[in-house]
Amino acid sequence: MRLEEQSEIRKASAGTVFLLIGTVCFASKSIWIKCAYEMGAEPDAVLLYRQLFAVPLFWLIFLLYRPPIPDGMKKGDLWRACVAGVFCFFLSPLFDFIGLNHVSAMVERILLMSYPVFMIGFNACRDRKMVSIQDLFAALMVMIGFFFALGGWNAELFQANMIGSVFILLSSAVYAGYLVLSGRLVHQIGGIRLNAYGMTAAGAVMMLYTGIKAAIGMNTPMTAYPVAVYGLFVFIAVVSTVIPFVLMLEGIKRIGAMRAATISMAGPVLTIFFGALFLGERLQLTQTIGCAAVFIVITGMEYRKLKTGKNE
Repeated sequence: MRLEEQSEIRKASAGTVFLLIGTVCFASKSIWIKCAYEMGAEPDAVLLYRQLFAVPLFWLIFLLYRPPIPDGMKKGDLWRACVAGVFCFFLSPLFDFIGLNHVSAMVERILLMSYPVFMIGFNACRDRKMVSIQDLFAALMVMIGFFFALGGWNAELFQANMIGSVFILLSSAVYAGYLVLSGRLVHQIGGIRLNAYGMTAAGAVMMLYTGIKAAIGMNTPMTAYPVAVYGLFVFIAVVSTVIPFVLMLEGIKRIGAMRAATISMAGPVLTIFFGALFLGERLQLTQTIGCAAVFIVITGMEYRKLKTGKNE
């Protein structure tokens, strides 16, 4: 075997390993957040400390990679990056973290998979085009899957999951809006710059949000947690936020975006496995059927986009 071939094999192997580890780290996020909740942490506190610890690390990554300024980048693009970051790193996770306080990590991860369905609707509105019959059928199947994932005809279980599911679907919708708005922006300024500016803006808005809540008497405990809880906050920021970003960035550089996206599809399955292993979560048969239906339909939609090269 020639040296060039050996080098390519090593490069592809390293890229695959990076992406697998990154997918595992990101898939574990909900598990660690649920652990923080069990130790007494509030959703606002988890999100605030996640941002406070992640922001300097994203700027460190920015300095280490030193991404070149793209041709044609305008000052307004950086402001748009900040706005996009508020959607991606503040509003979407805020809804997600609140919802996760009411549903299992398994159900949360499946509900978050709904963002491609929202993207179909947003893109149709933006482009003023009719949604295809195929996409409408997929959206209908996803909604049926959600019905069963939340409990189906078990009224007590369905009602118990309702509040959390509304917040998580809002999170998914906001994230879909972020993807639609930032699709061109990430090519204009680069993913590293977008994340650094976006996370910084989101951190500032989160502090403003916390201050406003305190001013109107809705105080959230921020400094009364045991040391172990703060250690968990650091872990969530580093292991489930920053490290996956770096590993996926390096993985994509080595094996390409298409193969990277295929590997990352294992994320929801891993979250369900981790939820059962570490949190002792269990799904009823109807919930399992619903989760499986959503996973199959959404994965099929994403795979079709990858095959056709369509990334809206």
